[in-house]
Amino acid sequence: MMDMGQSAMGYVSKLGFSVFPLHSVYRGACTCGNPNCERQGKHPRTKNGLKDASRDPAAVRGWWDRWPGANIGIPTGRENGIVVIDVDAAKDGEEGLELLIDQYGELPKTWEQLTGGGGRHLVFACPDKEIRNSASSLAPGVDVRGDGGYIVAAPSSHVSGRE
Repeated sequence: MMDMGQSAMGYVSKLGFSVFPLHSVYRGACTCGNPNCERQGKHPRTKNGLKDASRDPAAVRGWWDRWPGANIGIPTGRENGIVVIDVDAAKDGEEGLELLIDQYGELPKTWEQLTGGGGRHLVFACPDKEIRNSASSLAPGVDVRGDGGYIVAAPSSHVSGRE
């Protein structure tokens, strides 16, 4: 099992990102305790959620000392200088992304992470303007995470059992 606190600190120290703790999935259930939770392992543990995000090593260590298995949330948009295209495999996101590529051309090279749901996050530098969040507005199964949004970062736990 990955040390989530170390991973969170890596996002802070190596990439300069602010992070915040999310609930995680333990034995197939969300740590929030709600048996009907619809956002298992994807919602904040702190009162103000992504507004609590920090680059302060002491704050980050404190959160993961308190919640060692907490998933890692990374704010998107100008906060961390990234915009994320979230390709949701369960909602035909790969097909949606292909439609966009057919219409607009190839995407620039970038880094990506696989998601626990079998999709992927394509991470791009954020332009110096507001990029709004959207869900399937660009294409079916293709979401945008920009200002006021966040992603669940690897190696966070997922209800599927995948990290």
